[in-house]
Amino acid sequence: MIELLLHNLYFLNIGGTLKYTLITGASSGIGLNLSLIFAKNNHNLILVARNEKTLALLKEKLDLLYKIDIKIIPLDISGEVGATNLYKIIKEQKLKVDILINNAGIGYHGNFLEKDTQADMDLINLNIITPTILTKLFLQDMIKTKSGKIFNIASTASFQSGPLMSVYYGTKSYLLNFSEGIAEELRDSDIKIVTLCPGPTKTSFEKMDKIEKGLFKNFHIADPEDVANYLYKNIDTKKDILIHGTLNKFMIAFAKFIPRKINLNLIKKIQQKK
Repeated sequence: MIELLLHNLYFLNIGGTLKYTLITGASSGIGLNLSLIFAKNNHNLILVARNEKTLALLKEKLDLLYKIDIKIIPLDISGEVGATNLYKIIKEQKLKVDILINNAGIGYHGNFLEKDTQADMDLINLNIITPTILTKLFLQDMIKTKSGKIFNIASTASFQSGPLMSVYYGTKSYLLNFSEGIAEELRDSDIKIVTLCPGPTKTSFEKMDKIEKGLFKNFHIADPEDVANYLYKNIDTKKDILIHGTLNKFMIAFAKFIPRKINLNLIKKIQQKK
């Protein structure tokens, strides 16, 4: 209890420069629930999403409940231009980001050849390019101040290939391996990089392109509030990877003992539309 109180006071930073937790994709799903739990624990927030109206309503709600400073930035942060613009806005406002949560992400379900190239590029831009650039830019600032944490939200899909969601699985695999590599590079520093890997979760992504007919129809779907609480509970973790859910941990461990071709075939059957 004392540690949590000190932790909260640290982010209030009374009398000094305010420290902020930056959450991308903050308007719905896991991002929305992260906003709620971090606000509840007295973190000043920078909330980013494309929907300005939704962000404004969220800020209004949080302002009524908590005595924290909240900035909202309605912006499409997809790709190099979007990510760089976000960083520029934050620097122009002279805001200090002490925790970065790269949560924004999209996906689609279906045969790779049936989707147009733009759909693939949109997914790659938001799921790979954006978190890579934001990690680099804010990490450079954190190194200067010798403090900071970055949470990259990947998926249990990061640990394998995924027929019928091949590009999505590929982007999440990249994010896990990228984050784990950077974490090792920073092993002797005071900066922490953590990858959170939730399983299927009740989010707006779940509804996209009839995904619920595939993966989400066949597995237990986690509540985004539980995922957000799990991250916050482990905010001071020493681990590089957090896997939400006991069943998910078991499935990932068990998959290591299954031949890859059999595992691929199993995933394909699970994700085929019913």
